[in-house]
Amino acid sequence: MAKDVIEIPVSVLSSIETLDELQDWLTAHNPQVVAELRAARQEDLAGRFRVWEPRHVTWPYRVEVGSRADNPAQGS
Repeated sequence: MAKDVIEIPVSVLSSIETLDELQDWLTAHNPQVVAELRAARQEDLAGRFRVWEPRHVTWPYRVEVGSRADNPAQGS
C-alpha cells in the first residue's frame, strides 16, 4: 500500500456519524500517537510527571445595566 493511502474498513465508515468520530478512529490508529500516549502513561506510572495546578484567572469585564448587550430581548 502507498504511504499516502489510509485504509478504513467499511464497517468503520458505515458506523461513524460525525467527522469527530472519524478523527478519533484515525488518531487511535496512528502508531506515532499511540506510542506517545503509551510513553506518557509509563512516565505517569513511574511518577515522572508534574502535578497539575489549576490557575484561576479573573477575566476583566464590565456589565452595563440596561444596555442591549446584557438583554438582547430589548431589541432596537
